[in-house]
Amino acid sequence: MRLANQQAHYLELEEKDVLRHSLAAGRQAAKLLKDNFGDSATYDVSIKHDRSLVTRVDGESQALIMSYLKGQFPDIPFVAEEQDRQVNAGVKKDGYYFVIDPLDGTASFVIGIPFFCTSIALCKGTQTLAGVLVDPNHNEEFTAVLGGGAFLNGNRMSVTKRRNIEELYLNVNHTKFDQNRFERINANILKKIRRFHKLGSLCLEVAYVASGRLDGTINNDLSMWDIAAAGLILEEAGGRWTLLDGSKPAFPVFEKLDIVATNGIIHYDLLRAL
Repeated sequence: MRLANQQAHYLELEEKDVLRHSLAAGRQAAKLLKDNFGDSATYDVSIKHDRSLVTRVDGESQALIMSYLKGQFPDIPFVAEEQDRQVNAGVKKDGYYFVIDPLDGTASFVIGIPFFCTSIALCKGTQTLAGVLVDPNHNEEFTAVLGGGAFLNGNRMSVTKRRNIEELYLNVNHTKFDQNRFERINANILKKIRRFHKLGSLCLEVAYVASGRLDGTINNDLSMWDIAAAGLILEEAGGRWTLLDGSKPAFPVFEKLDIVATNGIIHYDLLRAL
């Protein structure tokens, strides 16, 4: 099937069918992650150009996801974390493409912390149309389609309503910010909120904001595949995410990203505090 026909076919699909295929791929990959978790001698860990970790399991998970989705949508290309950067950059900016993070939370995976997931998004141009996160350790699936709400294991979810900084529960990963911003986060945010965490998977951290477990998260040094699915899930749950200047990047984007993701109510207060 030619790409034009494939794209036309997508428009005729029920949203539940797109989600069903993404979930099927994500579940298979998540099972692979769980089956390999704990056998660290077989991980074949290496360090990528951006100093992040990668394992044999990252590549196998990605290959599994891509193989499944190619069988369903053979002409839709991929932007994927472990794919060659030139191939990623070659995706047509006005067409459909999948965005894949085969193992979000690799560092947690490597050191034995059971907090990681698979992430799959379908985008068209700058817009994410569908997103799926599968967490194999807690048997949780976070899903959303554009305009259809956000769900955890099939149950609709929504963000918190907290607005006062003294009440907030935030996830904060700020160690790679410059010293001035690092100190502002410490003084203006961390010393004032109720509690902060660093959980170890950006996708799940944003999903936890969407599900009302956290009020927000501040993260730096991210990539598009960290936020493509999770960002849609958050927005469909009533939340908001932006770069630190309050803008949204135009997908597809291949530069590193620093983001704030919140329940929406506290968003601009946190941006100002930064």
